[in-house]
Amino acid sequence: METLTRFAVELNEKIRLATPIAADLLSSLGTRIYLPKGILSQSAEAAQRANRFNASRAIALENGEVMHLPSSHQFVPEIDPSRVYGYAPALGQMGLRLRWKARLEAENPSLKGKGFSLPIVTCGLTHGFSLIGDLFVNSDDTLVMPDKIWGNYRLIFQTKCRANIQTYPFYNTVRQFNTTGFRDTLIEISRTTGKLIVLLNFPHNPTGYAITAEEAAEMTQAINQVAASGCRLLVVVDDAYFGLWYDDSALRESIFGWLVDTHPNVLPVKIDGATKEEYAWGLRIGFLTFGLDGELMKWLEEKVTALIRANTSGASQLSQTLILEAMDSPQYTLEKNQKYEILKNRALRVRTVAAHKQYAHLWDVYPFNAGYFMCLRLKFAKAETVRQRLLDDYGIGVISIGESDLRVAFSCIEISEIDEVFHAIAQAAMREKRKN
Repeated sequence: METLTRFAVELNEKIRLATPIAADLLSSLGTRIYLPKGILSQSAEAAQRANRFNASRAIALENGEVMHLPSSHQFVPEIDPSRVYGYAPALGQMGLRLRWKARLEAENPSLKGKGFSLPIVTCGLTHGFSLIGDLFVNSDDTLVMPDKIWGNYRLIFQTKCRANIQTYPFYNTVRQFNTTGFRDTLIEISRTTGKLIVLLNFPHNPTGYAITAEEAAEMTQAINQVAASGCRLLVVVDDAYFGLWYDDSALRESIFGWLVDTHPNVLPVKIDGATKEEYAWGLRIGFLTFGLDGELMKWLEEKVTALIRANTSGASQLSQTLILEAMDSPQYTLEKNQKYEILKNRALRVRTVAAHKQYAHLWDVYPFNAGYFMCLRLKFAKAETVRQRLLDDYGIGVISIGESDLRVAFSCIEISEIDEVFHAIAQAAMREKRKN
């Protein structure tokens, strides 16, 4: 039995009174963590009440503004130095958080009338997953996800948090999302545990598959069925590629909205960000949003603040400022639509080229309709062997996954280059086929 500080005990009780499901799901670290009433709270108090001199801040001031080097500010001269060099709040700039929440409400009709938290700014989406792991995942917890995944999930949840990873086949026999396998896996595991963590990622990495509304309904029903049995579920929704849908079959919103308020034993968490949605990979700005309204979220937010303070201490001020400035620009919507059309046209061209009958004897194309990627299942050659040959003989890079799958990121291939890339993949696969 771990000994908790008085502050952690008090905070845990507040969370239990506000939202029992969150209290039940907390990890050992999540139970222990609390926000000390120290420098952070004293600085906040000084910011409100020190009306003459504020000597509580760990920054330097000069002539009434944040001290900085002119040699760096010459590149962002129109932005106030405080919005570049000063510390951002641990949970992120309030203006950006409010703006992102308004966007979630506008783009996810299923959230209408439902309570969900103000998004918390993270240092990229990976930081968001890491926070979830710290807050909720113990070494004996089970996490369910499909067999085709982004490799960093295992690094975070299995290697770091030591969770027990259970998978199910991503596609069913007719190459649609395997809702039956998803449901059966949840039901089977829930028979032996009272806590379950579920990870959903659509549009999907690595396949580029986005679920339909019918599939979302079946998944929500399966989650509710398990929750009704008494099992408590944390459902982590990875929306890294949100909005990048290329045909009418895709659900045009996040399943997160379907899961908010779906059952008292279900806590959904949405992880998204500027990385892909705003074409701003290096700015490292993500968002963590809980399916809890502001009043219920208040005390859990304090736990998240403590974890951020103990890790990164907060995301880049400049990165947040740039994202918010872009979102407030009158050209914002037009520019985003232009980039979307470029990616959509590439995806449609890849769909045509990869599925051409001349390649049918070499590979099957996994269904894809969204995101940055698509996957081929090679029929004869090994994926890693073909990948190496593509590098050595053609100067082309792709990703091998398992024995037979190749992931191609059409997001970084010009539309004029697509035919050549797939022709080269075919040539490399043919050479391996002849060898075998």
